[in-house]
Parts: sequence; C-alpha cells; structure tokens
Amino acid sequence: MNPLFRFLDRSIEAFCGAPMWRRECRVWDQRMVSATFDRWLYLRLHKFGHMGGAERAALHRLVHPGMTVVDVGSNLGLYTVLLSRLVGPAGRVLAFEPDPDLFALLQRNGALNGCHNVASHNLALGSRRDRLLLHKMIVNSGDNHLGEGGSKLFRRTVETEVVSLDEFTPDLQPDFVKIDVQGWELPVLRGMARLLKQHPPAGIYLEFWPEGFRRAGYAADDVVAFLTGLGFHFHRADTLEALDPAALGAIAHRLTGLKHVDLYATRQPLPEQPGESGSDKCG
Repeated sequence: MNPLFRFLDRSIEAFCGAPMWRRECRVWDQRMVSATFDRWLYLRLHKFGHMGGAERAALHRLVHPGMTVVDVGSNLGLYTVLLSRLVGPAGRVLAFEPDPDLFALLQRNGALNGCHNVASHNLALGSRRDRLLLHKMIVNSGDNHLGEGGSKLFRRTVETEVVSLDEFTPDLQPDFVKIDVQGWELPVLRGMARLLKQHPPAGIYLEFWPEGFRRAGYAADDVVAFLTGLGFHFHRADTLEALDPAALGAIAHRLTGLKHVDLYATRQPLPEQPGESGSDKCG
C-alpha cells in the first residue's frame, strides 16, 4: 500500500475506534450502545429520522406477535431489538452476525433491552459449511461482507465460520426471514432452501442491491429466479406493491451504484395492514 494511504488508513482507524464513540443512545425507545464512530453516527441517523423509517414501518406491518424470525446480518442489533419487541414473549428471534466486534455489541444491546427471546450466533450464513474471510470496513461496518469484491482500502479481514441455516437448525420453521448481507443474499437463500420448501408461510425481507450482487459474483436475475422457482412472489417492502419478474428487471436496471430497494417475498396472501404493533419491552 502507498505510504500516504497507509498513514490515512491507520489514522482513520484510530479516529473511528476512539473511546469517545463508546456511548449509549436511545433510538425508537430502545437503549443502544455504539463502540465506533460509524456506528455512533448510524444510531443517530436512525434516532433523528434520517435512516430506517421505511424499514421500521415495513417491519411493523409484516412482523407479528408469536412469530419465529431469523435476522441475518444483525450488525449491532438495532433491528434485532425491534424484531424482539414485535414478536413479543410468545415469539423468538435467531440473530446471526459474523463480525466479533459487532456481535459483542449485539449481545450487549440485547441485554440492555431485556431481549430474552433472542438467540444470537457469531456466525455467517451461506450455502454450505465453510471458513471464509469477512472483509470489515472500518469507516462503515454496515458494508462488511464475505468474498473478495470491493476496495481493499479502509478494510480489515477476520476469519469467520459459515454455516447453512438448513444444517444449523434443521427443524426450524421460520415465519419471517430478514437478510441484509451486502450482496451475499443468494448464498444465504441457497443455504435455507429446504426450510423454505417445507415451511410455506415463510416471508423474506431482503435488500435488493444489484451492484452488491455483482460484487458477490452473480446477478439480480439469479436472486429473482431462485425465489420464483420456490413459488415466491415479490413486493416492494415499503408499499407492498406487487412486482413481477419484468418489473424487477426494470428496477434492477435503474439501481446503479449504491442504490437499492427492500423487497418482501412471500408465497402466501399478504397480511392485513394493522397499525404498529408490539410492546415496549422485549420478550
């Protein structure tokens, strides 16, 4: 690496990891702790409504008390805590986060909010059991990913264990699966194909990011074809507008660079749209 870039890389790492960012912030009436500048900023952008509003509203519509939810790519747990509240004491959440630093925050934030219905796992989900390098971005840990794609600047690597959901929890019957793994959604889906076939009510909330898919070595059409082959139908997560494969293709063509949309895929009739549900306490 160029000496100037090396100096810049180390300086930014020191700034992002400084002790002053280890703070607690209340977001959506949840107690959340950060440990780096990027996660401090992430929480405050959510707190003041600059991020996450559409996602939060969609989850309130789609997740109900008593559900079993799988949260793939839990980060520091902001959405995991929300899901825990939405499913309530009769439901449960299985959270997967491969980054050991974020996993520690996930556990701490779950404990701060009394999320007794959450089981957290320091694992990556994929299509098969493996050990791979997780590429951690020090300026935005929301862009951590497996595989070799993307810039190496401001990144660190850590080896992580990868499992398939089919193998890890063969008897699981998930009602709702949330996936945000920076373009590696298709391997995650392939690793839960048997569960998706055997449990028709499962709904899937995923980030549809064509550039991320390309970085992971496949195309947006591959994601659509895989889920369509299992009988899933697609909807925009924010409006629940139905989208056929042609519409998804047109959307994928428009989504360049960092642009993405959240999709909801299901084989069942869409749920009614009640008001926001869930209690103020986790299960």
